Amino acid sequence: MSGPIILYDLPSRTGTCWSLNPWKSPPHQPLHNTIVRTNARAARAALNFKVLPYNTQWTEYPDLEPKFKSFSIPPNPAGSLAAYSSPAVRMPDGTYIMDSRAIADALEKLQPEPSLHLDSQYVEKVQELVLELWDALRPIAMPRIPTTVLPPASAEYFERTRAVRFGMTLTELGQSDQAGSQAWENAQQGIVAMKAVLEEHKGPFVLGKEASYADLIWGGFWHMMSRVSRDGDLTKCFSEQGGDVFDRHFDACKQWYEKDK
Repeated sequence: MSGPIILYDLPSRTGTCWSLNPWKSPPHQPLHNTIVRTNARAARAALNFKVLPYNTQWTEYPDLEPKFKSFSIPPNPAGSLAAYSSPAVRMPDGTYIMDSRAIADALEKLQPEPSLHLDSQYVEKVQELVLELWDALRPIAMPRIPTTVLPPASAEYFERTRAVRFGMTLTELGQSDQAGSQAWENAQQGIVAMKAVLEEHKGPFVLGKEASYADLIWGGFWHMMSRVSRDGDLTKCFSEQGGDVFDRHFDACKQWYEKDK
């Protein structure tokens, strides 16, 4: 069997990609222990980076499980936030893969050049910093997702499942002592560390002059934070501490985020 690559992605209310999704942790753990599993935005960026033709099939949150079950995709590990999560792809040979990193591995095998440099130590390092920063800033960013980004069916699902997960509504989360100045205090160390990563090899990319999967991970985080910002509030503090290093990095990477449908 052969055919085009199909990317199964979560839609925004404007019909474009937005997601830094999904999340994973054992049930009923405290909010700070809930981990973002991998960068869904990076799967689309990896396809664009390799200039591989693909089609998008938008799939809303409530439809992920029945659709992916019908494809016989194995579920996420026990304890994950959901049994099935975006992104997933159908490869040209008809096989299905769920999880951004697994997708990146398959794309690298399918088309080795240009390389994503998946074996670089900076891939894991940047992923860890994204986890740290999302953990800090989630109390501000997450409550905005259903009200500013998601279509109605996904918004209802998102609010309901996260309220169960965190033991509070997203509105309550956004008004909690974990939001506001405390969130930015918690993020400060990660911002400084990520700035150092971007400056270490003199840019414009993490490894210097050659882009890698580490850039797509960070670019996906930056893109999502930009989407849920209000007058740039979720990126402004990065610029205040890092000057223009974060904007310069995304300017170099934005070519891989322009195709978002």
